[in-house]
Amino acid sequence: MTVAEYIKVSIAGIGSLVLAFGMSLPSAARAETDLGTKVKAAYLYQLTRFVEWPDLPPDSIRICVVGDDAVGGMLGELSNRRVKERLLKIEVNASIDPAMCQVLFISRSERRWEEILGRVHGSSVLTVSDQNGFAHSGGVVGFYSEEGKIKLEINAAAARDANLKISSKLMELSRTVPPP
Repeated sequence: MTVAEYIKVSIAGIGSLVLAFGMSLPSAARAETDLGTKVKAAYLYQLTRFVEWPDLPPDSIRICVVGDDAVGGMLGELSNRRVKERLLKIEVNASIDPAMCQVLFISRSERRWEEILGRVHGSSVLTVSDQNGFAHSGGVVGFYSEEGKIKLEINAAAARDANLKISSKLMELSRTVPPP
């Protein structure tokens, strides 16, 4: 199943949100397989539907991927789909200016992730990563594995600092990082 087909199946409503955010994997070690990559790509797409930015560009929403990760390739299938009446644009390039993105996925392979977080601090960028401890270190959304499932943890303080509003439905389905 392609990411586009997975998304098509999963966008029917909040029940599909639970499906997308609770996709079961046989083991944590499989999280980096094609299925794990598809789940992460689906999460990134779904996040654009459940987050409000203060000043969205009129023409597109950009998801930028920094680091060497198959998620960018999977997301490429979704480029030019419509989200919030805007075209979805996918940028995969380690030299991207993160401040030009609405969603910034920093892959686990990217060693400069803390520096990148510092560069976008204070801007309205939804930062997402599968780095261990990402949300606890100031990222907005972190992927983590629990009981063979890829799950989300959200740093509400980081979201507020970025002037982002996260849907209460998404907050209910996620683990929240305690305030500092």
